Amino acid sequence: MRHMRQLSSFDARGLARRAVAAALRPLRRRGTGTVTLPEAAETGRERLRDLAALLCELGSELLRAGERTVEVERVIHDVAARYGMRARSFVVPTGLFVRVGGGPDGRGGELDFTPVEGPDLRLDQVEALQSLVERMRAEALPFEAVRAALRAGREQPERFSPAATFFGYVLLTVGLGVMRHATVAAVIGYAVLGAGVGVLRLFGDRLPAGRTALPVVAAALVTAVSLRWAGPVLHEAPALLYVPPLIAFLPGAALTLGAIELATGAALSGIARLAGAFNILLLLALGILVGTQLLPARPVGEPPSAALGAWTPWAGVLLLGFGFLLYYSAPQRVAGWLLAALLTERLVQSSAAQLAGATFGAFAAGVLPPMAGWIERRTHTPDQVVFLPCFWLLVPGAVGLTSVSEFIVGGGSAGGLAGLVGTVITVVAIALGVLVGAGLQRRPRLRLGEPAPAELKGGSERES
Repeated sequence: MRHMRQLSSFDARGLARRAVAAALRPLRRRGTGTVTLPEAAETGRERLRDLAALLCELGSELLRAGERTVEVERVIHDVAARYGMRARSFVVPTGLFVRVGGGPDGRGGELDFTPVEGPDLRLDQVEALQSLVERMRAEALPFEAVRAALRAGREQPERFSPAATFFGYVLLTVGLGVMRHATVAAVIGYAVLGAGVGVLRLFGDRLPAGRTALPVVAAALVTAVSLRWAGPVLHEAPALLYVPPLIAFLPGAALTLGAIELATGAALSGIARLAGAFNILLLLALGILVGTQLLPARPVGEPPSAALGAWTPWAGVLLLGFGFLLYYSAPQRVAGWLLAALLTERLVQSSAAQLAGATFGAFAAGVLPPMAGWIERRTHTPDQVVFLPCFWLLVPGAVGLTSVSEFIVGGGSAGGLAGLVGTVITVVAIALGVLVGAGLQRRPRLRLGEPAPAELKGGSERES
């Protein structure tokens, strides 16, 4: 009996060893040699750690590209599935956790964390990143190739010279200005003040320590110049002149994305984005308040000149488009599609506003996701390259800054408070419209072992 028990024990241990060997067989190194079970297990854990770190790095770049946290989680899930792994993630705008492997209950596997650091990506960097994501959704690329592509995207130089970038900022300022108030004198004021802020941006962006103070300094200088010289000389109300030159600081996209995050249940992400956007508005309003006290204002005197024709908002759209191409380094091949998207968005928004009011015009922003997706399918231009510039046509950041500055400078005036309420309504209407539009083209998640969709395979072949 004792010998039978020993044999039974040996058989059980043998079965256990064979089961472990079968489970770890996929993790063995390729080649003519073999590895021991502890070495194979360590190789598998190292692969999981590498994949978790890679997904964190990829997610961090997507957040810098202005992607929603829900979409970042979807990308992480799909890419991990392409590598044959299960991934769970927790994503907020300032960082993300990714766990790779483990069971369906989320236990086990390897966990990694990455903070989101650095400035927002330019449009050419966004295009390169989204192209890489589509390739990773289509096939399991080598880890080193992905890291090299991400590093090349971060180090990618600006496509245009500093002079062209400066000119692009002037175009952005004039474009936003003539969409709000268009006279010959005002256009001159927009161009001069935009040139001054453009110079500050060129030097300030190269000094990381000065990025926090740059909005306050720029707002203070623009306001002081508008009150003391630009307004009286050009016979324009100074309040109309000092908002458009601050276009690069306006957090319109952050306000809208924050509202979208809240509406989709991502409370932490939504609150974080809205808090960051409101902080920027407060910094700009603080600069405006300092500017009003920096130099004594002079009376405007004569009434403003007559407004230009009804064509000026459309000219402003074109100026915004060319400004984006130069200042945010958009690829030249997307210039025509970007301008067409901006004009289409303006047409839909203005038509909806005339039909049912400004709030419905803001809700008509729901045309953005389907339009960007349509352009992506036909030109293989990432939808973010079209989607982000179109946000500026909705200008919730400009409206919000005007309201906050009136509220602070005016000592809590009723007009400023009404403007703040109107800004909140506008942001919510834009967010709901974008959610409805995005729901019309939702991409299904990939499953473990699922072959790549035909459109992704085709895109991968074209990229290669």
